[in-house]
Amino acid sequence: MAIKASEFDGHQWRSALPQVAALVGDEAFFITRIGDLWRMAGKEQGFTERLVLDQTEPEIAQRVLSELDALSLFADKTLVELRLSKTTLDKSLREAVDQWMQNPPDDKRLLISGPKLTKTETSANWYQTLDQSTGVVDAASIPSYQFGQWLERELKSHQIVMDAEAKSAVQVHTEGNLLAAGQVIERLKLIQPDLIQGPVLSLEQVLDVLTQSARHTVYDLVDLALKADLVALNRMTDLLKAEGVEAMTALWAISRELDLLLQIRYRMDQGEPVNQAISSLRIWRSREGLVRGAVNRLSLIQLRKLLTLCHDADRTIKGATQEPAWSILKDILLGLAGHAMTR
Repeated sequence: MAIKASEFDGHQWRSALPQVAALVGDEAFFITRIGDLWRMAGKEQGFTERLVLDQTEPEIAQRVLSELDALSLFADKTLVELRLSKTTLDKSLREAVDQWMQNPPDDKRLLISGPKLTKTETSANWYQTLDQSTGVVDAASIPSYQFGQWLERELKSHQIVMDAEAKSAVQVHTEGNLLAAGQVIERLKLIQPDLIQGPVLSLEQVLDVLTQSARHTVYDLVDLALKADLVALNRMTDLLKAEGVEAMTALWAISRELDLLLQIRYRMDQGEPVNQAISSLRIWRSREGLVRGAVNRLSLIQLRKLLTLCHDADRTIKGATQEPAWSILKDILLGLAGHAMTR
């Protein structure tokens, strides 16, 4: 049975990584955090090499099989990540994963990560085998009504104590966005470390932290793209880059928004009214207008192309190309705003 990402702290992996694990779902916060836990555990267990494979690569099934048969470089142990960009695997890739599952190499560990899979894929042999051995972590988004409980657990894990008004302020500020809430918690730890070990944080203290960083955030950047405000979007993208904001942080926010838009646009193309599609995904009311404008402006094909560019940006951030990552991110944002694509 799949483990809920919201209840997973990685302790199962600290003594020994499973030979194969899957991390699938639509919540970028969990995909990022638990992926980091997997890589950290692997490093501690002597897996010094790392290889990232992407579903969009040509002949990806053959690459997986080649890696299955190849010895790790210089006898070092290797972490292999297979990143899915689709909700299903084609026949050749599914067969390659099945072969890996049947005879996993001792010197490698495989993590399969990506979006929520279709029912057809979760019925496949490879997934069922992992599911039965608790090798699947379900990175599903948290419903808005559970956000408060998640925030409470998250604060407790970081030994941060807030009064009720302060917690409410964080919820309103982040609007149920786990990445945004996680960023706020990190700011509290970095900006006001003396408060963490002190008394209960008050509303005033938390608002000080929120407003210190409220001028420019990656979430404002995404909202400008949804508004199709090209002038402000160009200006803020350059500003955040100049301020040293990590490209990966921006990519998280953009990818999460695209995942939501794709789900809504798909439902619309299946005949579901836009308001019903938005409501079913529990979009915060204050953002419904922005989301509605974007899904009416962009087709499913355009959104999928933008998400593919997100994978390109991810590889660039990790050093696969020499192109500045922020250049790709700006193109994605402009595409999200409806500007003609240049890629």
